Amino acid sequence: MAHPLQELVHKGWVWQGREAAEQIAPEQLQDTGWSDLNRRLGGGWQRGALHEIQVRQNFQGELALLLPTLRAQEKPCLWVNPPAQPYWPGLAYQQLQQAPIWLHERDTKQALWAFEQALQSEALGAVVAWFAELDSHAVRRLQQVAAKHEQLAFVITPWQTHSEARSYVNRLQLEWQQQQLQVAVVKRRGGWPLPAAPCGVTQLLPKRRRLSA
Repeated sequence: MAHPLQELVHKGWVWQGREAAEQIAPEQLQDTGWSDLNRRLGGGWQRGALHEIQVRQNFQGELALLLPTLRAQEKPCLWVNPPAQPYWPGLAYQQLQQAPIWLHERDTKQALWAFEQALQSEALGAVVAWFAELDSHAVRRLQQVAAKHEQLAFVITPWQTHSEARSYVNRLQLEWQQQQLQVAVVKRRGGWPLPAAPCGVTQLLPKRRRLSA
């Protein structure tokens, strides 16, 4: 009979923390563009890793959060199933070096296959994908491929009140409060979760978006 604690770990109800973060080479870390977020994530986004960003609804500022990272890529980035067709003039205004390549695939299995193939490509600077839901097997597989090919990858998913264990390196939750985007770190490499803290993404939003936010 399994020990009760082992059953909780298997169900993903117990987070297995570490006393100290493992050392990551500086070249494996990508500056997030936000000094406080860098500190909270132990130096920035880790390459060769899958990062989850949970949102209550689309267009909450998730792309503004990622903009500094996307700007820094010398190679084009792939967007898989963005919730709206990317508007290149708007992205050019944000000083992206190259227009993103985007793909719409309604079949989840096909979208996952495309995501996995993209992670193996040396022609891409980063991969961003939107999924309504991903099971633990799919996340584990994507994390393994991202690690093997040292790719920078992000998955944007709906907000989860009770998150089950997943193989993401970092898991963030975004929410607007008091006219600021709040970023909570519900899982991070080698550390305990961190409560929500403001992130100044409004400076990257067009004026009309800042007013609506």
